[in-house]
Amino acid sequence: MDVYKLRIEDTESKIIDKDLFEAETFRREPWYQPGSGDKLAQFAVCPACDNPVQLVGLYELPPNVKNPYGKHATKSIQGIAPFDGEARNDCPYFKPRQHKKSDRKAGFDGVPRKILKLLIEQFDRVVYILEKQTQVVLSEKALRGMLQRYKGERGYLYTGATLRNVPWIFAYMSDATRLFGQKIDGNVELVKAIASEVLGAEIGENGRLGTKNLPGSKVPFIDLKMSFIRHRIVKDNEASGLVESMEFVVSQPCKGELVYIHKDVIKFDPDWFERLIRMPGDHPYRRMDRVNVAREELGDLLEPRS
Repeated sequence: MDVYKLRIEDTESKIIDKDLFEAETFRREPWYQPGSGDKLAQFAVCPACDNPVQLVGLYELPPNVKNPYGKHATKSIQGIAPFDGEARNDCPYFKPRQHKKSDRKAGFDGVPRKILKLLIEQFDRVVYILEKQTQVVLSEKALRGMLQRYKGERGYLYTGATLRNVPWIFAYMSDATRLFGQKIDGNVELVKAIASEVLGAEIGENGRLGTKNLPGSKVPFIDLKMSFIRHRIVKDNEASGLVESMEFVVSQPCKGELVYIHKDVIKFDPDWFERLIRMPGDHPYRRMDRVNVAREELGDLLEPRS
């Protein structure tokens, strides 16, 4: 892995670099402490799974390695982080793989709880990112439906969910969302596809998907839905970066089968999400009404269990 954070509570990931690491830690404990064979080692936290990692090659690169990298520890590191085997095994930086959409973690406490809390408290930023990448603006009703389906799917327990991909896995786990009545005019390619493929559909002056009102004719039923499918993870080796993506698909039924009229690949940008998280809580562009919607739909999951 090529990124780290200093503390479990941090929300900023940084590229592994000797000068930066020294400037942040002043070469002090707990980040510098004896490793194997009492040789001085450097430790930090994995930003995706909150497990401790050892930084390899900060001062001496192994043979055939060009840059220092992070390697997951096999035990708790005092002052850094406790070891969580399940979270580590599901971490894309530790064991990159394609997760089945039905795969779920066994426990809720730890990373899944933190993912859920992050989704709720940053829901306006989550929606903002999805709106920018899809150019589709959803109503409160549509967002509530997505939250309810995410809850039903227990998306926070999905084995492919990490602390860095919260916005995209929320969308991935929200199943299909009806687009009728939603504002879609910002997505030029989608508008073109609807004009050519969906009979009776039109985009109103307000930019929302509706139907043509022709005198003497039956109002057509528009059954367009958007989905997020094919979550993919690509990581070449321990020292490389991570690339995650999914497909944004708009589909409709046709002669008894579902066909898509629009498809686009969405690449995850965790640094973007982290930058938004670090903005002040009272930032004027915050949408606390959306945060309150997430609290209403998901907040009970964080309540203590009897």
